[in-house]
Amino acid sequence: MCEDVARGCCYLEELRFVHRDLACRNCLLSSRNREDRIIKIGDFGLAKDIYKDDYYRTKGEGLFPVRWMAPESLVIGIFTSLSDVWSFGVLMWETTSLGEQPYSAKTNEEVLNYVRAGGRLPMTLNCPSMLYQLMLCCWSTANTRPNFKLCLKNIIALRKNIEDALLSPVDTF
Repeated sequence: MCEDVARGCCYLEELRFVHRDLACRNCLLSSRNREDRIIKIGDFGLAKDIYKDDYYRTKGEGLFPVRWMAPESLVIGIFTSLSDVWSFGVLMWETTSLGEQPYSAKTNEEVLNYVRAGGRLPMTLNCPSMLYQLMLCCWSTANTRPNFKLCLKNIIALRKNIEDALLSPVDTF
């Protein structure tokens, strides 16, 4: 699922579009059958073309998805493809938590203060440690975050390693 979303985000990044509301709730599933399923990104209501500039700055106050937003978006209202990478990290967390709400015990204001102070979502029970490391990279400072191409490369490598591990013979005692 994360691989499909990363592919879609690579496409958006190449077109210089910032989604600004990347979250599981805005992803569409093409099929109930796992083998045929493709995840597609939807709800482009907050998307912006940033072809002329590398960022989009908000004007005025509006309703924004605080629990998915990067610190620079929360604090100064700047949105870039790297702020979408932050949201992608939260989306991966949602996926591995099997649909939990990020920071569920906190109010939006508490989330804002927590994230600004360096707080991050914890590793979920169903999350491979290498995927959580990628999430942490997505939640690093804007100038050290990976782009979507690198996120996709890491997810593909992780999936391959997991598939190889599942196919490996298990030692019996």
